[in-house]
Amino acid sequence: MFITYSEAEVPLGLLAGKSDVRHWRYAELSLPCVWFYVSIGYQRSDTFGQTTLLLTGIREFEELLSDRDADMWLEDVMVVTPGSVNGSDHWRMDRLSELSEAAESSTGQLTYVYGLEDGRVVIEGPTADTASVQSERTIFSIQRDITNAVGAAISHCGV
Repeated sequence: MFITYSEAEVPLGLLAGKSDVRHWRYAELSLPCVWFYVSIGYQRSDTFGQTTLLLTGIREFEELLSDRDADMWLEDVMVVTPGSVNGSDHWRMDRLSELSEAAESSTGQLTYVYGLEDGRVVIEGPTADTASVQSERTIFSIQRDITNAVGAAISHCGV
């Protein structure tokens, strides 16, 4: 979850006449948790655009996946992991190849398994042993869920 502070607010929404839109120079991550940096492509009328969302929850990420349609698609997903999850002493940002919900074989406890572009696997939960988890369902797959922006623009234009 992100924390924002009033002194970090930039009143761009008010200047643009959009009082419901707020802009922040910075936000604080309230807990050392995994979060997603998701690039989205979209079409509004005849205009194509791109934006990036920062999501701290898998549920919100799954909602975003289910909300996609012909006018909004995922272009890229990075996963940001604290050292306590990625096994190092620092934060890492990696391109996500696959995200699965898995069960730890001895306890049945659910955990999340992050397959990274470089082939590494990061497990969020009580075990770090990939052999001790069994995938229950795939939440995200780069082959299934990422749309090439050029391909999307061409298919939206009817070419």
